[in-house]
Amino acid sequence: MTNEHAIDLRALWAILLGVSLGSLDTSIANTALPAIAADLHASPAASIWVINTYQLAVVASLLPLAALGDLLGPRRIFLAGLAVFTGASVLCALAPTLATLAGARALQGVGAAGVMSVNIALIRLIYPASRLGRGVGLNALVVGLGFTLGPAVASLVLSVATWPWLFAINLPLGLLALAFAWPALPRTTRRGHRFDPLTAALTSLCFAALIFALSAAAQREDLALSLSALATALVAGFLLLRRQKDHPAPMLPVDLLRRPMFALSAVTAV
Repeated sequence: MTNEHAIDLRALWAILLGVSLGSLDTSIANTALPAIAADLHASPAASIWVINTYQLAVVASLLPLAALGDLLGPRRIFLAGLAVFTGASVLCALAPTLATLAGARALQGVGAAGVMSVNIALIRLIYPASRLGRGVGLNALVVGLGFTLGPAVASLVLSVATWPWLFAINLPLGLLALAFAWPALPRTTRRGHRFDPLTAALTSLCFAALIFALSAAAQREDLALSLSALATALVAGFLLLRRQKDHPAPMLPVDLLRRPMFALSAVTAV
């Protein structure tokens, strides 16, 4: 924890390094898809699942893991997410087939979601209230840089090494982040409310189906597939909103959209 004038730099570096790894891996594999497809003897259409499984896993896991972070404490979720992400990166680097790589990428996405679901909560804990805006802004800058630099970093790595190294480099960086995070991240007490598995399942299904529908449409898959996924997202979303109505701690707090600044930020981000 910090006072009004000091920030634990080890905790800050751990958070920013973990967030940068998660956001970087969202786009780092795009550039390597042709090399991955050729090396694993997969079609270009099939190789896109290296990207899709990661994104679907992140989207499906983000809010449920944030809810778990609120219950168990953000430190536990961050450390677990970072450990899963680092271990899954090794599995990605060693993957012998496209199916194995896609599965490892899904696990990697769950780990990244664990990191990104609680990073702002941890920023709030290590930054004093008077400087919280600076901490949130720095976090947003690192996320944006990670998304932007992904293709450039991938091109640089591929110019001197093969595609497995895109994932293998996460091992030392992930271990470094864990070394900073374990002793430095602030501890919090557990909350009294319960975790609702059904709400978590509906949340995951709603957003995963929505992203799958958009992805299928963008890749010109069969129209029936896109429409069925979209219908699944709408039904799951309706059931989710109905279930969490009047809940004191909703997993999807749509009431925040009533605040003009929040709604504007959300729309701008989309």
